[in-house]
Amino acid sequence: FVESTDFTDDEKFAVAFVEPNGEVHIGRIRKLTPRECWRLQGFTDEQFNKAKATGLSDSRLYKMAGNAVTVNVISEIGKIIKKVDESAN
Repeated sequence: FVESTDFTDDEKFAVAFVEPNGEVHIGRIRKLTPRECWRLQGFTDEQFNKAKATGLSDSRLYKMAGNAVTVNVISEIGKIIKKVDESAN
């Protein structure tokens, strides 16, 4: 166990991952860009570029991505619900 006071300010935001063989990887957490958030929600770069071109702030672009519904996830949930419903009837 390592106390947080043992780290410098830069190290306090580091993440450590230990492989099963004991190898340790240390890295830093990076904030996703608005474009990356839009991609995770299934939007194309063209759609993002159109929104960005309207002059929206990064803050607003993050919010729009966060309010989006990820269609492929909802589709898979719907398939599972359908299977459960069919097996119940």
